Amino acid sequence: MYFEQQDMTQPAEVFEDILVVIHPKLRGKLLQITDALEYYGHQMGGGYIEKCHEYKGMWEIRAIHSGTLARELFGLDNERIVLLHGYTKRTGQPASAYDLEKAYTYWTEYMRTRRVSPVQEEENE
Repeated sequence: MYFEQQDMTQPAEVFEDILVVIHPKLRGKLLQITDALEYYGHQMGGGYIEKCHEYKGMWEIRAIHSGTLARELFGLDNERIVLLHGYTKRTGQPASAYDLEKAYTYWTEYMRTRRVSPVQEEENE
């Protein structure tokens, strides 16, 4: 599921659309991890997902290719995985506090509104 802003923008989907153009192999890895996450949930191993300890309820997916790290942030609402926001960085660089805060803002808005992409809702019904 993609979190959807009031203006109907889905920040995580925008990130994925850009990633497929700029880093298609990295996007492919991220897609594989996301598919596995849907199957295994938050108990998925392999170091692909990690809790964002300073941001309650928020997790991150990590995919690396050729020195570039993609992070896609998501929240867990019971069994529902809600993709929030993503960004890329070079390996070795610190996490982006700006992007973490932005994703957490989306997470708190989601928790208040429970708004996700209607297309995603229809596919799961």
